Amino acid sequence: MVHTRNWNAALEAIPADSAAAAQGANRIRDLKVDVRERLDLDHIMDEDTTDDGRHRHVCLVEQAGDPSNLANKGFLYTKDVAGVTDLFYEDDSGDVLQLTDNGKYKLLGVNNIFTKGQATAEVQITYAATITPDASLSNAFWCDLTGNVIVAPPTNPLAGQVISIMLKQDATGSRLLSFGATVYGNTNDDLALTTAANSIDMLVMYYDGDATRWRVLNLKKDIDNAL
Repeated sequence: MVHTRNWNAALEAIPADSAAAAQGANRIRDLKVDVRERLDLDHIMDEDTTDDGRHRHVCLVEQAGDPSNLANKGFLYTKDVAGVTDLFYEDDSGDVLQLTDNGKYKLLGVNNIFTKGQATAEVQITYAATITPDASLSNAFWCDLTGNVIVAPPTNPLAGQVISIMLKQDATGSRLLSFGATVYGNTNDDLALTTAANSIDMLVMYYDGDATRWRVLNLKKDIDNAL
């Protein structure tokens, strides 16, 4: 948005206290326009919507350095890192945490210690003669088998990704497992499903990004027994 006028601090002293109110009418109107235009840069200024006064976005101008820490206050700001504007947080003790690195969430690119468990939600695969898991949805999948199944190479993987697929026989059982043409593994491994009715096996696969192929690591059999 382009402002209709530049902000002029000198106008703040006009009209003088001794001037008639009529002399300030234009200045008052100008001030209203100036305030609205500048607020409208990142606020919604529309009385007719429930979003009135809310932010369109938050723009943090790049700082030359870290701010001076203040007691009981925290700072969220941006700063140049090797020519890229990245996001930082500084607490009231002056401890600085870099939140982004080259525009990406920094914590994803460093070795982290988590203080709570981490998991992805299990995703159900609807049975079909050939199933193709979408690796972008989860690392954990399950499928209830009502017939023989071919596991095709999962789509949308990331290099180094490991997924598991829990395969459950139905009340009939005897459902067989085979793989798509570009799934790799050790041909000496026993990759035949447990065929008893209602039995559950767990298939584990690894995506080799260098070779652009999925590799079967293990088929853990009959895992639905009390220990």
